[in-house]
Amino acid sequence: MTTLHLPAAACCLLSLALLAPAAQAQKRGGTLTIGMEAEFSGFNPAKARIFNQNTLAPASSVLETLFVFEGAQIVPRLGLDYAEAPDRLSATVRLRPGVTFHDGTPFNADAVVAHYAWLLAPGTGINLSPIAPLKTVEKVDEMSVRFVLRQPWVALQSALAAENLVNFIGSPAALKNDPEGFHRKPIGTGPFIFKEWQAGDRIVMERNPHYWEPQLPYLERLIYRVLPDANTRYQSIKSGQVDIGRMDTASHVLDARKNPQIKVHEYQGSGAISWNFNAAKEPFNDQRVRAAVVHAFNAKAMLDTFFLGTTVATTDLFGPNSPWFCPRLNWRSHDLAKARALLAEVGKPVKFQLVSTNTPTGRRQAGMVQQFAKEAGMEVDIRLTEQSQNVRVGLSGDYQMGVWRFGDITGEPDGALAYYFGGENGTPVSRHDTARIDALLGKARAEPDQARRKALYCDIAQIVSDEAYQLIPIRVTYYAIASPKVRNLGPITNSIIRTRSVWIGQ
Repeated sequence: MTTLHLPAAACCLLSLALLAPAAQAQKRGGTLTIGMEAEFSGFNPAKARIFNQNTLAPASSVLETLFVFEGAQIVPRLGLDYAEAPDRLSATVRLRPGVTFHDGTPFNADAVVAHYAWLLAPGTGINLSPIAPLKTVEKVDEMSVRFVLRQPWVALQSALAAENLVNFIGSPAALKNDPEGFHRKPIGTGPFIFKEWQAGDRIVMERNPHYWEPQLPYLERLIYRVLPDANTRYQSIKSGQVDIGRMDTASHVLDARKNPQIKVHEYQGSGAISWNFNAAKEPFNDQRVRAAVVHAFNAKAMLDTFFLGTTVATTDLFGPNSPWFCPRLNWRSHDLAKARALLAEVGKPVKFQLVSTNTPTGRRQAGMVQQFAKEAGMEVDIRLTEQSQNVRVGLSGDYQMGVWRFGDITGEPDGALAYYFGGENGTPVSRHDTARIDALLGKARAEPDQARRKALYCDIAQIVSDEAYQLIPIRVTYYAIASPKVRNLGPITNSIIRTRSVWIGQ
């Protein structure tokens, strides 16, 4: 992937030129109210440890990354260009001048160096798998930094463009002086300024009048409302109390498609619904038990009765819309006879606890998993947890089998594979042996040829399926239901409703 290398002034002129025709029809001002599925996890990476999907949306309105993906292309954001050293052991990024954090401190090389130095310092507890090869970041001059690597890494720029807790750059001064305050009220460079977080209710933001791209944002105010009940969220959209909300309930999506007063936005990428097996605990320290659960899972039954045609089954790890799709993968799927045969090999009763979210969707899906396992001869107890706490349960390892989500992969899959299945800079949620996957990731990072790199990624996907580290049966199709007045909404990759360029029409 390549990035345009333009002088700072040229970048700004190009941005204005691209925006000018559309701006004539765009309306400034107004408040956008967004319905969210769960409480937010907070914004200090060391305290939150992971940004759940509900947190990524408001984070992306306040905090920014060096680069971002627009479709399959990497484009500048806080970074202007990227120059890789011939040995691929370092890369220099030139930074955008004239940018300030919301607290008035400058965005410059010192800020970027401080951000990554803080992340890489021992004891933060942050899973650094997405940037595992990164050794340090050095200041080159006031507006340039050098990323120094432990090993060649062709996917570095792709990794820097991923929207996650390690790449969102906040004010180093604010994070250092008041880490608890930053957790509740982050300070970034983004198009909106964080105003308040009323726990369990809402987050409020206002337009940044000093944003470095002066035509943006169009909106004056953002309100992220916590509406965990899907029916309440949907009815709030229909009534106009909420302008847009993420929906994953098939009945609501199908109803909205028939309603001319609302609009359905749809995106299917490489994300998937998944359940983790804790390979460090019985009975899932036995690969045969993990594989038996995978083969017992009847994806067609869940698609027909729960998803009602709004998504599809998986046939590999990445999905057919991904350039990394592995069409020849021997992917485990529903085979009840094989599940029973594996359990017969185990030779003793299998009973386990399944952790799921305490939502209508979570309860119903857990009940179906319980029934599928019963048909194969296994006994399942269900333990419900609040949706906002589900990620913390997974990270703590306090589970045998738990609901998760394999996130959407926009660029190179290196970071996602390292996070979910590798062990170089953190413990994978499934707690499995990572040696083979780490070795393949190391080879892929140094491989400049995309076809050969893809083959290595597919080898990792085959190991994930063979060892049954996760149950990954159904592709995620992301849906957002909105008022037709919500204009210029980009693709909702990884479930993020991005607000930077949104405006409200008539």
